[in-house]
Amino acid sequence: MNALSILVAGFAYFALGGLWFSPLFGKQWDRSIGFSRPPRWRPAVIYYVGPLVGCLVASGVTSYLLHLTRAQSFTDFLSVGLSVGIGYGATITSVNAIAPNMTKPALYASVVGSYHLVGLALCSCVLYWLAV
Repeated sequence: MNALSILVAGFAYFALGGLWFSPLFGKQWDRSIGFSRPPRWRPAVIYYVGPLVGCLVASGVTSYLLHLTRAQSFTDFLSVGLSVGIGYGATITSVNAIAPNMTKPALYASVVGSYHLVGLALCSCVLYWLAV
């Protein structure tokens, strides 16, 4: 486990979120939670800090799981990332999506769950790349 690798992987996961929830799937995410962005809306700092901390923690835990599983090849790293993405990220997101205040739970689960799946796979790939 390497702190610099964990930071880089965590920031990559976070940066993906910036793309995912703005230009790529921002409108779908808004619709899934029943949110209409006001003109010139600027999210509060917590909307950036919270996800950044979460991505860094997820990166650290993913690195730890890679260490525990003694992952060595790219396939090993990617398998762990996809397993964590599906097993935790997408699954927990899908469970949270069925909350009564969620206007479009299937859309929310699709947008956010796929972000965590791709993000944790990306995280694992970055950790592999920096370990080689």
